[in-house]
Amino acid sequence: RAVAATRADWRRAADRTLELVRDADMAAEVTVWGIPLPLGAALVARAFELWTHENDIRRVAGLPASVPDGSTLHLMTELAARMLPYGATLTGLREPVSLHLVLTGPGGGTWDVAVGKRAGDPAPVSIVTDAVGFCRLVANRIDPVELRPHVTGAVEHADRVFAGAAALAFD
Repeated sequence: RAVAATRADWRRAADRTLELVRDADMAAEVTVWGIPLPLGAALVARAFELWTHENDIRRVAGLPASVPDGSTLHLMTELAARMLPYGATLTGLREPVSLHLVLTGPGGGTWDVAVGKRAGDPAPVSIVTDAVGFCRLVANRIDPVELRPHVTGAVEHADRVFAGAAALAFD
């Protein structure tokens, strides 16, 4: 098959997708991999997934990794931070943790997230790390040690938070 034909088919499919979502209700609920999400969040998750797999291909091809622009990366970090309680549930984190997450660099931000069960006094944990590295952890492409995070507070809970982040990967 000619590359031009594949590219043309892909372009038509991409244009059709854009046409379908252009006037769609971004708050309408859809299910992605069994997870109910607003359509807007599902589109961010899809961009996250495409970026992740693009970098898988780049790694195999011996090319340097790409990084999304700051505004796209911020959408990805925002979604990942909001989904951390779900990831913690997937990994069985039971102890309540009050997480203060600071992601540095373009696309970063600061979030206060309650993870684990809501009963009892939550253990305070503060994690400061790079936004791009955190997204690679959420995509389950790096290990937490590769983040070189700065962790304070109840540091014994940080590994469970990181496991919850990696559990958010769609593959």
